[in-house]
Amino acid sequence: HGLQRGKSTGFDWDLFPYTVRLGTTTYIAAPPATGKTELQKELLINLSCLHGWFHVIWSPETGSAEEIFAELCHSYVGKHYVKSKWQMSEKERMSAEYFINEHFIVIENDEEDAKGKEIDYTIDDFYKECDDIERETGKRIHTTTVDPWNELDEHYIQSDLGREDKFISRSLKKVRRNAKKFNRHNFILTHVRDQSMVTEGGISYFPFPHAREIAGGQTWFRKGMTVILMWRPPHRLSDSNNRAYGESELQVRIGKVKPKGTSKKGTYIMNLDTYKYQYYFIDELTGKKIYAERGLHLFESKENQLKPMSINMEFDNEKNAPF
Repeated sequence: HGLQRGKSTGFDWDLFPYTVRLGTTTYIAAPPATGKTELQKELLINLSCLHGWFHVIWSPETGSAEEIFAELCHSYVGKHYVKSKWQMSEKERMSAEYFINEHFIVIENDEEDAKGKEIDYTIDDFYKECDDIERETGKRIHTTTVDPWNELDEHYIQSDLGREDKFISRSLKKVRRNAKKFNRHNFILTHVRDQSMVTEGGISYFPFPHAREIAGGQTWFRKGMTVILMWRPPHRLSDSNNRAYGESELQVRIGKVKPKGTSKKGTYIMNLDTYKYQYYFIDELTGKKIYAERGLHLFESKENQLKPMSINMEFDNEKNAPF
């Protein structure tokens, strides 16, 4: 049947040609504070809205399970989950909690045992926990996310010869094999190594990272199926075409694509709506913001549960109330 794409993440193919195929992997690398986690949360929510997918997340740097749950609710509705003048309504809160609870599990492992001894947590431990979740809940896991890689403990074996690149190569082989064996999509988020700053127009910043600059070396690029690099350009500067960088601009480079046809290599410019915690593209002709298409949400069940509604539906209008 020719080259086959994966599942849509809600963004128009011409704007962001990235799809997610089960049985494969995506590695996302960027400097700290670039927005890796925010973009990943949106991609996962969109996959759930469009395809009903279920996800397991391990993200200790983001915060507690409760804090991650709150951020997912924020990104889902587009309003604050925590109390503020921008917070979501009570009906929106109930809808968000129901949806996120139906499609996400956040793993929060203790860092110390009862005696105060630090507990190791490896990629093997993570995938074992995912298997336990499937067995105990009866839910089919479609994606797993490790964010970030460097929070996992490293267990070297003799054949690694004490070399990080050999350890990473062996570990990423496990990631790929796990995805294929269980027909999941395994996401790994990681950092780039220390870069040298450049100064332009009196502004110092880190340049767009290269695949060889991923922490641990270019083994990531060799072993990865789909590899994405991200960069937040310096505001108040311009690119080589004299286009001013946007204040909330994020450049996303799809650097490697396997299987062929699932995505398309290139660099794509997104912007973060810091109020909604959702990403959008700007229509060059009209200047309008183009958000990901999420379709109708999967709230439907029987009797007292929530009915389908669009993300743009006005919850506060009684005639559109979800009950």
